[in-house]
Amino acid sequence: MKIRVKITLFTSMFLILMVIIITYFSVLNIEKQGEERLQTYRSEAVEDVKNHLKNLVDVAYTTIDKNYKHLSDVEYLSKFYERRLHNIIDAGEAIIKRYQKRVARGQISLENAKQGALSEIRELRFDGGTGYIWINDTTAPFPRMIMHPTVPSLDGKVLSSRRYNNAQGINRNLFSAFVEVTAENKDGYVDYLWPKPTAGGLTKKVPKLSYVRRYKNWEWILGTGIYIDDAEIDIKNRIKESIQKMRYAGGTGYFWINDNTLPFPTMIMHPTVPSLDGTILNAPKYNNALGVDKNLFQAFAEITAKKAGDGFVDYLWPKPTPSGLTERKEKVSYVKLHKPTGWIIGSGAYIDNIDEIVAQKKIQIETQILDLIENSIIVSILFIGLAVIISYAFSNTLAKPIQRLTQVTEYISKGKNLEEPIEEAERMDEIGELARSIDRLKISVRIMINKMSQKN
Repeated sequence: MKIRVKITLFTSMFLILMVIIITYFSVLNIEKQGEERLQTYRSEAVEDVKNHLKNLVDVAYTTIDKNYKHLSDVEYLSKFYERRLHNIIDAGEAIIKRYQKRVARGQISLENAKQGALSEIRELRFDGGTGYIWINDTTAPFPRMIMHPTVPSLDGKVLSSRRYNNAQGINRNLFSAFVEVTAENKDGYVDYLWPKPTAGGLTKKVPKLSYVRRYKNWEWILGTGIYIDDAEIDIKNRIKESIQKMRYAGGTGYFWINDNTLPFPTMIMHPTVPSLDGTILNAPKYNNALGVDKNLFQAFAEITAKKAGDGFVDYLWPKPTPSGLTERKEKVSYVKLHKPTGWIIGSGAYIDNIDEIVAQKKIQIETQILDLIENSIIVSILFIGLAVIISYAFSNTLAKPIQRLTQVTEYISKGKNLEEPIEEAERMDEIGELARSIDRLKISVRIMINKMSQKN
């Protein structure tokens, strides 16, 4: 095999090997960087989802907290129950006016009219029997009870006992407060403590807000009220209705509420699966909290039981779509405990779309790798072809002088052209050294031939 062929083959093989090595490490680098980019993208995307969820749940939490705080806001409660309480007192006042008309027509005495009105008003009940109307007079400094339907032992008593000094906010006799609040404006509100009638009898004193109205013709004060624990039920229902209607993300995002009972919480309100409301969430199908392999609602309660009172949980849950619920998809939820109610408010976001995007980006990276390999092959072919041409041309600069020197040595072996100079002897490389060695050989051969000629 000629030297130029060897040089060309060596150069080609070397270049091919180098292209393969460079391409291999380039592919590894792209794969590594791509995997890092995918992990970074997924982490950042999930973090963005978490931050968004936290902001949304904080808004819903504020709705719960703001509405719940209304329980201690007399002005709000008075507005909230205004129509309801006014209607009740209107009913009682209508009875009194009916009897007063009979007195005016001479059909009945005033005393009999009062007794008849008291009898009818005593029987009025609302709110499942816990609501009623009482009547006291306007005597100062301490009124007298005219009629109390649930504590009849008070009837006719002067209400001066210290145990009535529980009108909240002013810390004074609540019946005196009724007289004062109706002295100028005819009616008003007072919050205080009072026993609550139940099926088992009267309870201990609990917070109550009452609406009182003065009927001046008879100097009676009619009163009715709402127990704060009943108001709490109403406000909680209002909160649940508000949270139930809250939506985001085109209607697919929602909020649910469960309590913090352990080991298994109870669903308070779920807007997309209302059949869960009031259900203890201990079914095996809820054992899908990722990473902790336990009941996801139990995970919500446990994470919110910690000092921070909130946190994130990954799990699987059916995904709502315009055509209905899908099979369970990966989801992350942010939950936050509202301590006064013991409610855990939460919302979640499906992250399967993030994984889909990651998969698409991975395909893009694989496509880039294939393009790199394809481009490397094309460039390699062009580069190697060019290199073969250059190496072949370069090998000629070595092969031709060697061929000429070979021819010179052939002439020397035959004693020919011993006087002709060797052009390559002027070169300053290895070929030049070889040419100068051959030139010295030629001189030695010429001397030897001359000596042999002289002897002959």
